[in-house]
Amino acid sequence: MRRALPSASLALLLLAAPAVAAAPPAAPLAAAAGGTPRAAAADPDAPGSLALVLDASGSMAEPAGGGGGTRIEAARSALTTVVDGLPDDQPVSFRVFGASDVPETDPAACTDSERIVDRGTDNRDALRAAVAAYEPVGWTPTGYALQQAADDLGPEGPRTILLVSDGESTCDPDPCVVAAELAADGIDLRIDVVGLDVSGSARDQLACVAEAGGGTYVDADDAESITEGLRESAVRASRPFDLTGEAVEGSLDVAGAPTVTTGQYLDRFRGAGEQFYLLERTAPGTTFHVGMTLVGEGGSLGSGGGLALAPLREDGTAGLQCDTGSAFDSSIGEQRPVFYASAASGRDPDAECATADRLVLTVREARANDGQGAPFEVAVYEEPPLADPAVATGQPLPAPEWSTLDPGVADASVVPGTSLSSAPVVGDGTYALDINAGETQVLAVPVDWGQHVQAQLDATLTEPVMEAAAIGSELRVAFIGPLRDDASVRLTSSDAPADWTTAPLANLDDPAYRTGALSRTVAYPQRYSFGSEKGSAVAGLRYVAVSLAVRGDEANQPYTLTIRTRGTAGEGAPEYDEVDGLEPPTADSALVSSAVGESQPEDGEASGGPASSGSSDGSSSGGGLSAVAVGAGVAVLAVLVVGGLLLLRRRAG
Repeated sequence: MRRALPSASLALLLLAAPAVAAAPPAAPLAAAAGGTPRAAAADPDAPGSLALVLDASGSMAEPAGGGGGTRIEAARSALTTVVDGLPDDQPVSFRVFGASDVPETDPAACTDSERIVDRGTDNRDALRAAVAAYEPVGWTPTGYALQQAADDLGPEGPRTILLVSDGESTCDPDPCVVAAELAADGIDLRIDVVGLDVSGSARDQLACVAEAGGGTYVDADDAESITEGLRESAVRASRPFDLTGEAVEGSLDVAGAPTVTTGQYLDRFRGAGEQFYLLERTAPGTTFHVGMTLVGEGGSLGSGGGLALAPLREDGTAGLQCDTGSAFDSSIGEQRPVFYASAASGRDPDAECATADRLVLTVREARANDGQGAPFEVAVYEEPPLADPAVATGQPLPAPEWSTLDPGVADASVVPGTSLSSAPVVGDGTYALDINAGETQVLAVPVDWGQHVQAQLDATLTEPVMEAAAIGSELRVAFIGPLRDDASVRLTSSDAPADWTTAPLANLDDPAYRTGALSRTVAYPQRYSFGSEKGSAVAGLRYVAVSLAVRGDEANQPYTLTIRTRGTAGEGAPEYDEVDGLEPPTADSALVSSAVGESQPEDGEASGGPASSGSSDGSSSGGGLSAVAVGAGVAVLAVLVVGGLLLLRRRAG
């Protein structure tokens, strides 16, 4: 994402990015057969580590483009604001590069990077002193400084490098290549970049660093606007990692598969084919729900993945698959598309999966291109057994009807997340938000048994958004269930409410825009469906995802989102047996360990966004994972125009 912001408001970009927090710890992970126990994630309640990396080259002494002093003065002002606002438990280091007055021909010029303040939480006075002493004199060894900054952060936990620079690197290695290498080495590492009054090849290089590092690039050129846009900069920069969880390494064969329990896990594909995990039932009658979030390949005619559940046979092999889920779509024009898929063991109560002591979870990556090594997140939830098995009978409920919502007074204090793990929990109300091109914003809504939820988006399309619209462009809203499953009623253009905008965004002349999403009613029998009903089989948080898919990355769109929960809370709620270590689903539960944001004010209380359709549920065809890529050559292109299917895509960073 590239968006011009005041240079001094980079303070809030820097200030907020460190607010990245690891997910709460998942349940202990058993050792793989014949292997060693996996290491648990770092303290989940502590903010991620931050490395501030500042350009001290001589050009920083030049006037800032927006006036009001030099670039170094703007940076000092911003950084002082950063330090004053750092959380007490935020580990931060401070590094400069190009701070020595050596000739460009001296080899030392290309290793001129020094960590001024060591990583720590009790170093605020040292940080302030370092900022005040920051002087521009040297050259620009950006790539080397990034390598050193990664070492400053250590090898584990969520880590952010925030690079502030005003020019192109004058040394090898290429900082864009370095950023890609660092991002590949660690799932929980991202690189955000602030370009101070840059243009041309220098801007291109800095933007490349952010893109390759999975982060955000921001232009900064107005030192006088440090207060204006402060909060907006914080919101845009405080993006938690899209994928969070406990590190796990799936096996390339069933025999070596690690056992995972209720929790959230991170892994990475290691070549073509499948990766395996084992699920061990805690008590008879429990149900396993599994979900996958996959970071796909940008610019591909088709990428995605799928997962399946099967009983583990006595001979150590996987039996007949009892449920599958898949997600496959085009990602043309996207940098980091994200896909969701889910499966459950209780779809058929008579299947072997419903009674087997151990299950095999299979995860597969599917790509039209040759790329490998994509990270993915696996969510596992073991639902306790029913106290009364008779509750398990019944048929999936019909879809609820849509009711047009009247927006109320908009609350502008809510900060949306960019992933399920970072979504703030909100109640009924109207929220004033704005979204950038290519961005996805997520809010979490508690939904109890017997309830469903509506979300209505209203906007007056801006001229830049309308000009950037092309085939497949859309401002979208959709619901995702707590286990990464589809939770939306599929409304096509023919059965959408009459006041919704159903024409393609590229064909619109009238800027008035309304759309929305409707979830299904939460009820136990919904799990017996092979459609989107299965996303409403348990109570828990529903995630409303808003995405803006238009060309480029400069357009911004303000909008309001009105949320209403319908139905009688607790109606049809099943009673569960008590099992040590298992928690029944409740309205406000994420079901798996994830860093859900703090609750926002509900109506009456004091108050201070490409999700796209386009997945296919492999279980509906009975084809299993092998069906993920069937018809990709034609289907993925059609997905760009036709909405209303399972998959949600988003570009992060």
